[in-house]
Amino acid sequence: MDKLRNMLAGMSERERRLVAVMGGIFVVFIVFLFVFLIGSKKGELKDRETQNRTALTLLRQEGPEYERKQTEALMSGQTQQGKPMPLRTLIDKIGKQVDVTVPDMKELPDQKHGAGWLEHGIELSMREVGLLTLTRFMEEVEGYKRRFPIAITKLEVRKRRRVPDSYDVRMVVSTYEQDPEQAEADKRAAAAKRGGR
Repeated sequence: MDKLRNMLAGMSERERRLVAVMGGIFVVFIVFLFVFLIGSKKGELKDRETQNRTALTLLRQEGPEYERKQTEALMSGQTQQGKPMPLRTLIDKIGKQVDVTVPDMKELPDQKHGAGWLEHGIELSMREVGLLTLTRFMEEVEGYKRRFPIAITKLEVRKRRRVPDSYDVRMVVSTYEQDPEQAEADKRAAAAKRGGR
């Protein structure tokens, strides 16, 4: 501080005025830079929030219709008929692919459906997931449709307060296969019908 005082004392009036002007310009520049950076960050966050809100609204509107179509397609046999992969194994594999931790998985009781179909379901919970990661996770699940009947049959997405792009998710993933007992009964009935001719 003393050095600065000595330096200013050794300057002429004109030099002191020049230093003061330069100091003022520097302060104004720093303030402007700070305001600009804060404003641009705020704008980015607002844009991202708008995109997320739009995606969530679309998810809520189209979700039930999507689930209905998936179930109809599965039950009408419009998908491949391969043996489904165990759901726990599948979810772990997809979680590693998209870099998401699935902290809680609960296997649901098998359900029988008409025409001899058996549904295996698993309920899973994910916390603090970004919308992009969630979308990738769902796309990976959908990708297995080419190998065996699979669908996301329930989906709940809740936005975390005060945290941008962070959601808590609960979903049920289900696979379908022909009920072995029903398939065996159908074979016996078909064989008896052929034998009766």
